Formats: sequence, C-alpha cells, structure tokens
Amino acid sequence: MTTNQVVTHKNFFNAPNVQKSFDDVWKGAGVQFATSILSVIQGNASLKSASNESIMTSAMKAAVLNLPIEPSLGRAYLVPYKGQVQFQLGYKGLIELAQRSGKYKSINAGPVYKSQFVSYDPLFEELTLDFTQPQDEVIGYFASFSLLNGFRKLTYWTKAEVEAHGKKFSKTFGNGPWKTDFDAMARKTVLKHILSIYGPLSVEMQTGMQNDESENDNATQDIKTAEPVNADQQLLDDLMSVDVETGEILEEVSELKDNGELDLKYEDPNAR
Repeated sequence: MTTNQVVTHKNFFNAPNVQKSFDDVWKGAGVQFATSILSVIQGNASLKSASNESIMTSAMKAAVLNLPIEPSLGRAYLVPYKGQVQFQLGYKGLIELAQRSGKYKSINAGPVYKSQFVSYDPLFEELTLDFTQPQDEVIGYFASFSLLNGFRKLTYWTKAEVEAHGKKFSKTFGNGPWKTDFDAMARKTVLKHILSIYGPLSVEMQTGMQNDESENDNATQDIKTAEPVNADQQLLDDLMSVDVETGEILEEVSELKDNGELDLKYEDPNAR
C-alpha cells in the first residue's frame, strides 16, 4: 500500500458530495458515517488496498439499513474478498432489523455447551439444557423467536452443521468475522436460517438478508494487487469532480477536444 492510496481514501470519503450522499440516508450524520468508514479502513490491511468504489458500494448497503459498520458493534461488516468488499450482516444487526419490524415479542440466538446439553427433539422443537453445569466446549448453536400473535419457533444446529453451512454458502468463510468472531457468525447463520423460513420479514430484513455477503456489480482487481489508479473514477464522476491528490472540488470537468487538445471549458469572449 502506498501513501497516495491512503490520501485517496481520506480525500474521497471526506469530500462534501460523498458525505452528502451518506447524509441522504443517515439524516444528517453523513460526516460521522464517513469517519467510521475511514476508521474501519485503517484497521484492516486488506481494505487499505481496496478501491474507494468497492468500499463505497458495500458501505452504502449498511447505510441504507442504518447499521453501523464498526466491527466491535457486530451490526455490519465490510469484508474484503477477491477484489470485492462485501457487505456482511452481523447477528446483532439482524436482531435489530427484526426488532424494528415491531412483530417480534422475543428473539434470541446463542451457543450450547457440551456439559449443559441434555437433548434436542427437532420434531417438537424442544431443547433441554442443564444450566447447573459449567460452560465448557461449544458443541452447537440455537436460535429462537416468538411473535406477538403467539407463534414460536426454535432450532438447534451442531457446530459441525454450522461449519459445513458456512463453507458451502459463505465465500468469506475462514476470513473476516468468520475468523475473528466465529461465535457471532454462527449465531447469525442459525438465526438467519430460521427467520428466513418461518419469520415475517420486513422490507429492511429482506434487504439485509439479500445483501448479506452479496457480490458488488463493480468488480475490481484482486485486492492484494489493486493499484490506486482509476478504479474509483466512475463513482467520483457520478458524485463530483475532485482532484484526488489535493481533495479540491472542481466546478467543471475538463475534456479532450476531437484534435486531442485539452478543453478547459473557458468561454471565448470573442465568440459571441
């Protein structure tokens, strides 16, 4: 990573028009959200080498759901993967979206310990645990919810089932939060499964689940070899005209004439 790439990230996300795009969805908190993006970038070596365009696309998915992206909060994550920066929904973010819907009386997910596990009946959805025993090795995860109308659902997956599901369906398994916080991702996996089948889904919940670990349309080079070139020029052109070296906002964009000369768009006073 070069110093110029860091400057590019800083200038890009501090640019007024970029922050305004976040303001539109964060209702005036665009500056704070842009600052949190820069903080997340600084804390992740792979993100530092990613294009602004890819980061912006994934960050906006979190912004429209009004979910913070700081990893410590567990609501949403920006995860680098093969030239893309994926939006990844956290289990706390999934619970928050469910709570906002106003349809859930209770919702929970957590680990099951070997010493406490007694039995699980998948037919009648009965999980029996002995909480008098100490917490030791995690052997599985449960997820449950109840609705205001009285409907209830519970499921239990072994740790092996969670791992198999993650390896099959998650492209970032073994990386990002799957590596740094397996427990949180396991909770989300089981909870997302039961909610997607049996739970009423608000528009926000549907959006969050659909965007979870989804591919960005604007593919870039592999993050390990990405260079600070013109990968984010299209997004810059859509949002503003900006000098990426100085951060200065330009009022008009220069173009090349047919003869190859630079057109600075100055009016000829004798042309009138």
